[in-house]
Amino acid sequence: MNPLSKIEVNRLMKTLTFYQQGQYYKTYPVAIGKPETPTPLGQYNIYEKNPRPHPGLGTRWLAFTYQRHGIHGTFNPWTISTAVTAGCVRMYNEDVEEIYPLTPIGTPVHIFDKEETVKVPQHAGQEVYLVRPGDTVESIARRFKITAQQLIEFNKIKFPKYLHPGKMLLIPILE
Repeated sequence: MNPLSKIEVNRLMKTLTFYQQGQYYKTYPVAIGKPETPTPLGQYNIYEKNPRPHPGLGTRWLAFTYQRHGIHGTFNPWTISTAVTAGCVRMYNEDVEEIYPLTPIGTPVHIFDKEETVKVPQHAGQEVYLVRPGDTVESIARRFKITAQQLIEFNKIKFPKYLHPGKMLLIPILE
């Protein structure tokens, strides 16, 4: 069990919030289970990790129930923020790849339903921006008067041409 890392999944908001070293890290948009196969509520722990799962599970797999519910990626990014899974928590591949190395076996997973506002990390010298439909790295960079390269490097964006709505970006405040 690793009390320093923690995952919270809010089914109502369709978000996964990741905590590292006991501190808020980031909130990600997710897809959850359909009404007939809901994502189970409750407290679980990550008990299995697979860096190369079946292609239907995207690029990473983190199992949290013995009924084979897990957190995984997808090659169908348009399904994020919907209720379409067989009970799993589906993330954009780049998002699950981001949390995968930070999630040791035993990491607690808490799944609940709650109306809430978006959590914003307390990053000094940074502003938080949630990607909107139609945004590009270039348009966001222009909006904040930084270069596209600064935005890409600061957020470690692997695929700058594929920004997904709902993705949280940190904007460096340059003096």
